[in-house]
Amino acid sequence: MFEFESVETASTFPLIRLHCAGSKEINNWLPLQQDWSTRWSTLSAGYAGSFASHIDELETRDDDVFLVTYPKCGTTWMQELAWLLLNQLDFERASSVCISERSVYLEQSANSKKLPMNSIQSCDQMTSPRLIKTHLPAQLLPRQVWQQKRKIIYVTRNPKDVVVSSYHFHVGLGHWAGDFDAYVNEFINNKIVYSSYWTHFVDFWRMRHEPNIFFVTYEQMKSDLQNVIEKLSEFLGVHSLSAQEMQQLMNHLTFDNMKQSKCTNLTGFFKKIKNATDNFEFMRRGIVGAFNDELSENQKQKLDKCTSEILSEYNLKESDIFGDLNNNI
Repeated sequence: MFEFESVETASTFPLIRLHCAGSKEINNWLPLQQDWSTRWSTLSAGYAGSFASHIDELETRDDDVFLVTYPKCGTTWMQELAWLLLNQLDFERASSVCISERSVYLEQSANSKKLPMNSIQSCDQMTSPRLIKTHLPAQLLPRQVWQQKRKIIYVTRNPKDVVVSSYHFHVGLGHWAGDFDAYVNEFINNKIVYSSYWTHFVDFWRMRHEPNIFFVTYEQMKSDLQNVIEKLSEFLGVHSLSAQEMQQLMNHLTFDNMKQSKCTNLTGFFKKIKNATDNFEFMRRGIVGAFNDELSENQKQKLDKCTSEILSEYNLKESDIFGDLNNNI
């Protein structure tokens, strides 16, 4: 079902490209009908061999929730929010147990040989309700997610901020040997891990009205977090929060508080399992519009052109999904 090929890139992190050869079979369980064999994904080389099949065969549970994002789109922020809603606002455990233990990253073992555990087995061992994090695109999720219509929270973020954040992330971990211009070009050419970024979110955007999918943007979370919390609570089927509970939750989720917590700021964790630089930061700025002072005009134009061309295939504009970025800054 899965076919692989190697990727030549400036990344020091070995990569492969993978696609699903059996598009007709995938259309039997994915609600979005299209030729999925054209959706190639760039993944860590550890995903080759039997790993993809083990993910595909994951046994899901009735109360599972899958958090799906392209990297650096607000994953940890939503992970902490969703975990707390699913666990009766257990702030004590959230402040004493690392988020990566409370909510396992499904394919993490494929990305790091230094992990002391198998991330797929760790998911199997989690107690319910499970909040499982993954960066995999729709077609590579465990098939039971679609067949059994498990709940999916999907978070995306505007492309220029994703490029900035992911560049610093990969440089800090020693995964990138080229300069920033080369990184932008490789991002556009789908040679960064988990790319294509654009098809990753477009496919979920096109499925956003499915009853088991909660689609939200980082920009929406920054502009009106309370509204997002209220809608997510309804989606997850948890009780409505009192004014006091809402205030406590929103305070817990501020960028400064999450950055100060070792349970959500994974800087120390990455320094243990990766060759991170001394100045590596898992959480950097946490704003909308970082691209304005970190991307050159040429880089912005390249990314805008790519975004426009890809979204136009679906009669979409960037603002249809992310709103007016100038008003979010």
